[in-house]
Amino acid sequence: MFTAQEILALHERFRSKVNTLFPSRVRELTQMYNELDDDDRLLSPASSVEHFHNAFPGGYMDHVLRVVDYSEREYHRWKEDGLLTDNFDLEELLFAAFHHDLGKLGLPGKGNVLFVPNTSDWHVKNQGKIYVTNPALPHAVDADTSLFLLQHYGIKMTWQEQYAIRVHGGPYDKINEPYNFTFWADNKPKTNIGTILHYADLKATRFEFERWAKKTGKVTMLGQMPKAPVAKSEPVKTNVKTGSEAVDAMFSDFFKQ
Repeated sequence: MFTAQEILALHERFRSKVNTLFPSRVRELTQMYNELDDDDRLLSPASSVEHFHNAFPGGYMDHVLRVVDYSEREYHRWKEDGLLTDNFDLEELLFAAFHHDLGKLGLPGKGNVLFVPNTSDWHVKNQGKIYVTNPALPHAVDADTSLFLLQHYGIKMTWQEQYAIRVHGGPYDKINEPYNFTFWADNKPKTNIGTILHYADLKATRFEFERWAKKTGKVTMLGQMPKAPVAKSEPVKTNVKTGSEAVDAMFSDFFKQ
């Protein structure tokens, strides 16, 4: 959980990133975030269940900023390792990272936030379901809602940006199977932007889970496993000959016959 002061600092950092990272689209992005801010959307959690990740007010902004940071690190690491990074630029990757979970803010219009507080104390206490999805909204894949919001506010994207947002869930998310599991070489991904974003998102989500586990103590992480003592065994005495002795004995037995 963040304090009110920490949330304000997060909000300031979040909004300043929009201005510095995407200068050519800052007008449209500012309009979108101003409208979402009017509904306190940026106070949204990143997920609905406490042991998923960042299921608390401000969790969305914290998660997005972390994915942006991790994406930039992964980009440079992949480039240094000689992997393909020259068919997209860093701004495209960071734009996709900044908006990969935009759909978790819901749909345009007052009250159309995606996550609303769970009114069932039993589910909150026993299952950690802090939030539930807004029953007034249609069921949709988050990535699709993200792309809808961007086009709704007239924010132009490159093909690479929309692709990365669409497939950031990784190869084992069923909606991404057509992009990842194919027999034909020519149909395999021809850019790494989506994979880099997936790794950054996965890493950020894991960090947030581990932070929650450490803070709450509700999950015991695997520690240093004690090593079983190894008994010192005595050499086994045997009459069986080995090595050159065995060869000599074999030839001796053969010529005796």
